[in-house]
Amino acid sequence: MKKRPTIVVTSLVMAFVLTACAAASSGTAESFQDRLNSALSKGWVDSDLYDSVKADKEYRPQDDFAAAKNKEWKLEIGNEYSGVFQDVSDLVLEKMKKAATDESLPGEEAEVLRKYYALSSDWDYRNSQGVEPLKPYIADIESISSMDELYAFFGDLERNPLALAPITVDVMDSYHIEEYPDINLTIVDTPKLSLQAPNGKFYYDKLNSASTLEMYEQVENRVLYMLETLGYPESDAKKIFKNCLKWEKAVASSTVDMSLEDVAKSTKTRDEAAKIAGKFPLIKLLDDWGFSNAEYLVISEFYTKRLAGLCKKSNLDEMKDYLIVNYCLDSAMCLDRDTLDKMSEFSKSKTQQPMDFGKSEQQREDSLQFEYFIGHTAMLGALNKTYVENYFDDATTAELTKMTEDIIDAYNVIFAEEPWLSDEGKAACLDKLNNIGIHIAYQNFEVLDYSKTPFKSKEEGGSFLDAYYAMQRYSVNHRAFLAGEKFRKDYWDPLGKDTSTTTTNAFYNPATNGIYICAGICEPNSYSPDMTYEEKLGGLSAIIGHEITHGFDSGGSLYDKNGIKSSWLPYNDQVAFVDLNDKVASYYSTLTPFPGSGLYNGANLTGEATADMGGLKATLYLASKVPDFDYDLFFTSYARLWRVNMPLEAEKSYFSGDSHPLAFYRVNVGLQQFDEFYETYGIVEGDGMYLEPEKRIAVW
Repeated sequence: MKKRPTIVVTSLVMAFVLTACAAASSGTAESFQDRLNSALSKGWVDSDLYDSVKADKEYRPQDDFAAAKNKEWKLEIGNEYSGVFQDVSDLVLEKMKKAATDESLPGEEAEVLRKYYALSSDWDYRNSQGVEPLKPYIADIESISSMDELYAFFGDLERNPLALAPITVDVMDSYHIEEYPDINLTIVDTPKLSLQAPNGKFYYDKLNSASTLEMYEQVENRVLYMLETLGYPESDAKKIFKNCLKWEKAVASSTVDMSLEDVAKSTKTRDEAAKIAGKFPLIKLLDDWGFSNAEYLVISEFYTKRLAGLCKKSNLDEMKDYLIVNYCLDSAMCLDRDTLDKMSEFSKSKTQQPMDFGKSEQQREDSLQFEYFIGHTAMLGALNKTYVENYFDDATTAELTKMTEDIIDAYNVIFAEEPWLSDEGKAACLDKLNNIGIHIAYQNFEVLDYSKTPFKSKEEGGSFLDAYYAMQRYSVNHRAFLAGEKFRKDYWDPLGKDTSTTTTNAFYNPATNGIYICAGICEPNSYSPDMTYEEKLGGLSAIIGHEITHGFDSGGSLYDKNGIKSSWLPYNDQVAFVDLNDKVASYYSTLTPFPGSGLYNGANLTGEATADMGGLKATLYLASKVPDFDYDLFFTSYARLWRVNMPLEAEKSYFSGDSHPLAFYRVNVGLQQFDEFYETYGIVEGDGMYLEPEKRIAVW
């Protein structure tokens, strides 16, 4: 489950792990017009949209369940961006703010969090310092006069807290491979570049489209503004930027994309990597950063061989300018308000209208503090620990553990009775199912130690930029620590930005065969201890079932019970599984949510759609064991769980770019697969929610 807006996963490691919802081809033989006619005949309104549900129109649950059950709420909300997970996020944000300001909260992490937040949120103090905190770091770079001095700068985290160098280093602590199952492999990758999009694509050539030209102009404007604010004449600023891009272009041209299949063959010992790097002091740099315990390094041999050529005396000025430019870009948000506002202004698209998520000015400020200044730094660990220890309790942990165990028990029956699985396939599914690790809210907080990278408070004369830099040093130190540890399936990193427990999320990691229930999703109307059993089943239990199903969807089924990518299902079961996924894709490819949208590319949705239906099947099994179970309340709670209210532009974005079905489809398509839904509302042929039994698409 992902909240909206969806979380974007950018690192190589997390891309391996958390985007493993591969799609199957639809295989449909219907013409486009046939599919369009079928879609238009369903008669469902896109009840996610503003003004889509009309006060003077009746919506029968038998015809359009999502619209019928959420009509009253939609009319009350009006044209306000809202939804259950938006509401949950707002509640969590308020608790985060309390965690960062409440002087009564005990513990080292709570104290360092308050100290950091006091610096980040004190705009008067930050404005009084302006860009002065950055100047000593830029002057230090300017003073470098030889390659030896440059290499010394690269490795000194006190001088180079951003660890800017010709390489970056990450650690595979949440993914492992068969060849090295017990090792946290260390990835040595190319450096962060200024003209690099979030998807990793470089833009140093072919600047001939509106989007690429706009990106170039945005970066150029930010860099020139920063350099001129620091005192550089315009001509010098332009020269520095030009030199930076020249060196970055050489780096980009030496970069080769690495896929999952490349990891094993790209893994080298330290001695092997040193030999490939030649005159570039790769191992010394890693040791300077604390990675002396990194036994195996995942490297691009092509890029590593070119390091010495990229880092030569004739390129010294270009590399210094690379450092200056990227220190400016990375640090700009952490200075005064004028600089931050200028950076935001320069980043606005001229071709795309920004989405309005309906946040107040205070909510936007809080989001800036907690999602960016804290959430994108190592201070996240202190926030996570302080939050969980003060706003989570043992009773909630116990109940959520029991809810998860109940869903696993339900799946034990589902797999054992699944008609399309062979006996061997059933045994394999049950084996994997009963080896799933359950992780509730609490991350591995024992690894935190903020005394290693101290920073000064306002009273001590510190700056927020230096506090931010201290957290960058902490991140490097933490990765170095992980590089020396063995791979642990039960490890949940408290500094993981994409898997933070304070996010409004739950997720399944196929590489650990683990389900993770974040503290940030445990708020009404997703979960509350006061909810009825039916409401809990239609809320967080359905999400838990969804996540467990990801272990057996088109992506999760590629990983065995130990989290190793392998073919563990018998061949005939794999064939049957692909056929079922094709059926899901084909059905979704008949859907068109709003005028002008066109038809869905159903193949992109199979993993998430399968998980939705699996979660419903597991919770309905549990419901069947409860006397006098209130199915109407259960189904109503499920419809409420996915209700959203958003403008058309936001819906278009989710329709074209999200692997999850649109919210009203998660309700209507999900529910129309199950007999209990038909029986509860007396749905018969001719009703809008009716789907012939032979056309139903639930995989599990």
